[in-house]
Formats: sequence, C-alpha cells, structure tokens
Amino acid sequence: MSRPLDRPLDRAEAFFWFLDRCSSMNFAVLAEGSGPLEAARLAEALAAAQALHPALAVAIEARPGGGLDFVPRPGERVTLSREAPAGDWRAALAGRLAAPFALGEAPLVRAHWFDLPGGRWAFALVFHHAIGDGRSGFRLARQVIDDARGARAQDEAIEPRPSLMALFPEGLAGAEGLARAQAWKEALRREPLRAEAVPGFVREGGEVRPAILPLRFEESVVEGLARRARRENASVHGLLGAAELVAARGLFDAGGAEEPVLMLTSPVDLRANLARPVDDATPGFCVTLLSTLARVPGDGALGPLARQLTEDLRRQVAAGCGHLFYHLAAPAETLPATAEGVAGFAAWMKRMPTAFVLSNVGRVAGMEDAGGVRVDEISFALCPMAHQPLFVAASTWGGRLALNVVHDAARLPPSAAGEVAARMERLLLEAAG
Repeated sequence: MSRPLDRPLDRAEAFFWFLDRCSSMNFAVLAEGSGPLEAARLAEALAAAQALHPALAVAIEARPGGGLDFVPRPGERVTLSREAPAGDWRAALAGRLAAPFALGEAPLVRAHWFDLPGGRWAFALVFHHAIGDGRSGFRLARQVIDDARGARAQDEAIEPRPSLMALFPEGLAGAEGLARAQAWKEALRREPLRAEAVPGFVREGGEVRPAILPLRFEESVVEGLARRARRENASVHGLLGAAELVAARGLFDAGGAEEPVLMLTSPVDLRANLARPVDDATPGFCVTLLSTLARVPGDGALGPLARQLTEDLRRQVAAGCGHLFYHLAAPAETLPATAEGVAGFAAWMKRMPTAFVLSNVGRVAGMEDAGGVRVDEISFALCPMAHQPLFVAASTWGGRLALNVVHDAARLPPSAAGEVAARMERLLLEAAG
C-alpha cells in the first residue's frame, strides 16, 4: 500500500475544484478494443491500482475557515459500471462525464465498461481533474488494461508527488513570482484580452449536456500534417489550433464579422518546467492554461495562423506565463467551499473571454496484443467550461490522430458544433495534402 496523499490542495488544484463547481471539469480517458478483456479482471486491476497510486484513494474535504484538503480514504473502491449501450457508447459516456464528484466523495475516479457488438468493448476512466491530467491518465489506463489482460508485472507502491506549485522554479515562485504576476495583471488591466462573442453560443446555460464528436486520421495524414507544420515553421499543435479557429470562423458568416478575433486556450503540461523532474507514473495534476488572441482569416491563411499560435505559445512557456497564471488566478486555496465561495469564484470566471480549447497529449505509443486482447485506441475527452464553445482533445496513438471534439449541447447547438467539426476535418485533410 502506498503512503497516503494527505495534504492541502494548492492553488492550482483548488482552482480546478472551484472550476468544477461552476462547470464540469472531469476528464475521461477512453479505450476501445476487442477480445476477451473481462470486466471482473478490470475491477481487480483497478483495486490493485488503488493500492499503488496515492491519488486514487482520497477524498477532497473542506477545512473549517476555508481551504481544501486531500484526505485518505483507502477503504473506498473504484466502482466499475457495466452496460451495453443501444447506440453510440461515446454518447452514453458523455452523460457520465458531467456527473460531479461530491465534496467528501471517494475515490475521485470512476470506471465505465461498455459491451459492444462483435466482441468489441470500450472502457473509460473518469477523473476529478484535481487528481490527474491527460498524461498521467493515459498511463494509468494502459497499466490497468495490461494488468487485466495479464501483460504487466505488479509494480511497487508509489510515493505521493509534491503539489505542482511546490515545485515552481526560482523566479516563478514565492514573492518574486507574485510580483511578476502582479505586473502581468496590471498590463492586462491596461489592455484586456477581448475575444468576440460567438454567434449561437450561450455562455449561461443550465443543465450540462456534453456530446463527443470523434474525428480520426490515419498515419499518412498525420505525416502530412507534420510536413505541413515544418514548412510553415509551426508545430502540429499550432496547425491543429489554426484549423479549429478557422473552422469556428464559419459560425460568424451570418454575423458579418470578416476576421473575428478569437481566443485559443491550450492546456500545457509543466512537468518539464519545474524545479525538479516529475514523471507521469502516477496520477497527478501538472497542467496550466495558456491563451492566444488572433484575428482569424479564411481557409487560405491556415499556415500563417498556425505559425502565430506556435510562436506565441512558445513565447509564453519560455516567459513562465504558465506558472504565473496561477499567481494571477483567484486564490482558490483560501476560499470557503460554500455556496457563497463558489458564487464569488463564478463571478470572477464570468470575466473570462470566450475561448476555444485545444488540449494535446502528443504522441502515445500503441499497445501490443496480449492475451487475445487488442487495444485499438486510447483517447481522452473533457467537457468545455462555461466560456468555451468547444474543447478539442488530441492524441496521436500508434501513429493515428484522434480528435474528440466536445461541446455542451445546452450552450452550443449540436448542428453548429457538427459543422465546426466537419470543417476542421476538411481543413486538416487538405493541409496534409
């Protein structure tokens, strides 16, 4: 059994706890395959994983006077729901994605198994975002599946990792980091970030109704996108972001905006930018948010926009903006976990500009067949926040690109989301040549 995770949430973790109270911030890692992967063996593998990984055996509880704590709950087991959906299993999962984790609930991960026709199956882990991120979620899903199909040796227990902000490097932590963030805040007051309102998108929604639109691209397309990105002096992430914004530009055609100013937000992994290395061997939260404003022209300017997004993201990472974001954010680690505290945080969030999101875990190696079980793909999905029309989750699995385009049908009409996803698919296929 691992040593328990037993400490206060830092500002980054608490920030995402309060975000989740305003709009679902759970994220899901989705696996799909075929062969005799048994649900009972998966349940055993999940129990074994809980004994190894400290974050899988905790609840989040409120501290009197304000603040949140991780509290060990080693006796609470991950439940594995099982169903045979009549239609698209992703639609069934999307409904589970928005179900909140209650204060004091443990564990902070749920598991879902879907029996599919023809000997196929799908398996998903849904995490509270304060205990994990895309990279660590992918690794855990692979480990659980391998354990369940007998392809993985038992690991030793893993020690809890320090919080993200406890590992901020010198100059981006403490008083110096606060001073730099204050200077950034003053600059934003002089020149606020303003993105245009998106036609058809309603920021203030009621019931959350997420929907997942899957886009899949073969390895030849991925190679073509990499070549195009190199020609444009851009990253593949920048090219995907440009395609998302140009596709979203179609929402403005009826509104008359010739070149709308749109924002792209990128969740960025900070593991490589900390005072000492942190791996993804156990679930943990190591992500920040970086945003770029851009005028979005027509299809023909995809390359220059990709280059702009790439250069601005690299500039912000080099300047430490990812770390400073949390100094800039509302001090969630001090807020009371009450209706009043959540209302105050929600009022702060209402100032956020409308933003499209692209989260990219990058290249992930495929998994060899074992025990007669084939894993065709692992991808991920996250419901957009109240100010985000679309959340595009990208991963390159065994050479193939998986994009899960997620929208909240209560705030963006499914027809509009479908049109954006279709345009994005067309733009990427054209860019790949």
